[in-house]
Amino acid sequence: MPTKKTPEDIQLAMQSLQANFKHVLSQRTDFFSQVLVSIRENDFSQLPDVISKAHQLAGSCGSFGLHFLGRLARQIEVNALLIRDKTDSDVARLNLCEAINNFIEESNSNKDQPVTFQFLGKALNAPNTIQSVWFVLSDSNFRSELELQLTAFDFTVRSFSSYAECSLAIKDSMPGLLFCETQLAGDSLFSQHDLLDCIVQNKTKLMLCSKDDDFETRINAVRHQAQAFFVGQLDSTRILQRIIRLFDEMNFVDKKVSILDDDSLLAEHYSWVLGAAGIEVQVIESAKYIIQDLLSFKPDLLLLDMHMPDYSGPDVSGLIRQYDQLSSLHITFLSAEHDIHRQLQALSYGADDFLTKPISNQHLVSAVKLRLARNRDIKSMIECDSLTGLVRHGSIKDTVYTEFEKMKRNGQHFCVAMVDLDHFKSVNDSHGHAVGDIVISTIATLLQKRLRRSDRAGRYGGEEFLVVLPDCSVNNAKRLLESLLDSFKNIQFSGVDRQFTCTFSAGLVCSSNGLGDADTLIEAADQALYQAKHNGRNQVSILADV
Repeated sequence: MPTKKTPEDIQLAMQSLQANFKHVLSQRTDFFSQVLVSIRENDFSQLPDVISKAHQLAGSCGSFGLHFLGRLARQIEVNALLIRDKTDSDVARLNLCEAINNFIEESNSNKDQPVTFQFLGKALNAPNTIQSVWFVLSDSNFRSELELQLTAFDFTVRSFSSYAECSLAIKDSMPGLLFCETQLAGDSLFSQHDLLDCIVQNKTKLMLCSKDDDFETRINAVRHQAQAFFVGQLDSTRILQRIIRLFDEMNFVDKKVSILDDDSLLAEHYSWVLGAAGIEVQVIESAKYIIQDLLSFKPDLLLLDMHMPDYSGPDVSGLIRQYDQLSSLHITFLSAEHDIHRQLQALSYGADDFLTKPISNQHLVSAVKLRLARNRDIKSMIECDSLTGLVRHGSIKDTVYTEFEKMKRNGQHFCVAMVDLDHFKSVNDSHGHAVGDIVISTIATLLQKRLRRSDRAGRYGGEEFLVVLPDCSVNNAKRLLESLLDSFKNIQFSGVDRQFTCTFSAGLVCSSNGLGDADTLIEAADQALYQAKHNGRNQVSILADV
């Protein structure tokens, strides 16, 4: 997990970046002063450098608060491109000289003025949203079932049977999320203006359910910024998963962005801005190592500069799309390119969209968060099991392969655990497959909720799960699994005619055991699971005991 940065850390880093940018700006101004003499004498030998440096400044000046200077740099680039393409070269030469002179004058006039950083305040390190959920539902049995499930996942829960009760309670405290019916006892939620205004003002998440599926109700849900809308018979499993996912998004859990930009100062600036908003960032230093860096870091989004000296953004984007493991990675070109034709041409190499430089700090954070949220939805549909929300068999095995290769490179050991529900057939036989699905979904949600950010869990098949724990000793792994086991066996499930509990068994193995490859490691975890079953179930068994 990345180290959290204090406001003071961020302020100092930004001041350092500003000072470095001013130094680079001074160097660029000196360069333009020198090249201006050559251009006036019809010497265009340095034109490629003029285009490259002007393009960089057009994209970076605005991020450091010098918007007008960035526009002047853009004029230099446009006129230099006209000369390069031999379009009205005489007129373009005069215009280029004027643009360079304007840039030099503006740069010198700003020499002693401090560059400001727009601090993002509350966005710092992501909000630690209180895990409080309130329900306004008419079905008391369903309310009780949801309360039971959410309490087991460390949520604070309150439930109400009317809008009036909720409106009264909300004057004293606010939940992180409100889930309620759109109609109660003949009243419409959308007529509860005070309640809804309070929800919007305090940025409380809203989830709705309705017995009827009609256009106006859905439109009203959208207009009141509902994050989810359920129709008809309510499914506690789906609702539980959605609630946990919303809180993960509010707390920005497991959000990773990689940046590749040949302007190292600008890349570092973006890194600090996004880091202040609670996003984990990787700055890639060279396009040559991008595949290795992406496979190791596993980002959700790549911000990719379109114009780089050795390899263009489209080159790099096309390269990335050759790798199946990176097929779901969202790629956004972050460039000062304004030509729509060139933008569309660049997107044909496998990127997803464009953000045009210069971009303000707030705009960058908002744009990245929107893309991360949308990409998470798409990635989930592609890679995840529909019942549990965990990655499927192939993806979790790939995680073991990746960790094994990392272990061979850096010697950092990891653990693998095979988890299997005990006596699950009897759950299906006694209570039906629908209840069995709830049990499977609940253990999957527990794994998602309680594992570390660096850990991964996947549905291996049926009621069996594979858990990968990077940089984890076997003793720490066992303690974690036993903690999960204790929590899970205390969860009450509603059966056909009674409440019941369920347990699981786990087999654990560490890469330090000297096993030859990833497949052997998985097989060893399966053997350890068999021993846990043989020894009475409801326990964690380590390979060394086999």
